[in-house]
Amino acid sequence: MPATCLNDIDVIILAGGFGTRLRSVFADRPKVLVPVNGVPFLRRFLDWLRGFGARRIILALGYQADLVQAYLKSEDWRGLEIESFVESTPLGTGGAVRAVLPLVRSATALVTNGDSLTRLELCRFVEFHRRKQARLSMVLTHQAHVSQSGLVESAPDDSVTSFAEKPQSNAAGIYLLQRDAIEEIPANQPVSIERDVFPRFCGRGFYAMKGEFAFIDIGTPESYRRAGEFFRQEAA
Repeated sequence: MPATCLNDIDVIILAGGFGTRLRSVFADRPKVLVPVNGVPFLRRFLDWLRGFGARRIILALGYQADLVQAYLKSEDWRGLEIESFVESTPLGTGGAVRAVLPLVRSATALVTNGDSLTRLELCRFVEFHRRKQARLSMVLTHQAHVSQSGLVESAPDDSVTSFAEKPQSNAAGIYLLQRDAIEEIPANQPVSIERDVFPRFCGRGFYAMKGEFAFIDIGTPESYRRAGEFFRQEAA
């Protein structure tokens, strides 16, 4: 029976970055359009979300947004409703989430980084968020290759007690937020969801679901090279 846990949750994909570290490999396109085993990463990403019943997608775009929008028009997305927002100046991860709020129709939004994908069972994450009655939830897993995000600590009840920008991340770049939590993000200014938003929610309905699962990002030439094997294993 197909999963339907995202059919009433809008998905925000953060895809506005400059992709500076990947330009030595792909200088002519944004990260979400780089091919992995011959298929644009965005296609793989949206097909993955569709597998959990996703219906509405909001892309937060910036650098080379015109190429992404042209690609979206060129493909048949089989019932997915896809909207895009293009920032005129860089807003950061948190600022982009706040900027697209007028496009969000659901009470809860799933926020994901557009350059990473996991084998996480998203329906487990949705159930966790609802069971905890969380305002903000994140997924934690050990990732040996990630070194540029935050170190998260949580209490026995899974509530997040601290979030700091340190090496050796255990955050997987997937979040669930309630509308009122997004509304607390300052509007019309650059905001980092990692540095500015998460620390403010510690002890305020912020929970972390822990798990071990495969994870890939395509943000660097090294991690991009691993992505092909990740998807070959997934298809096996």
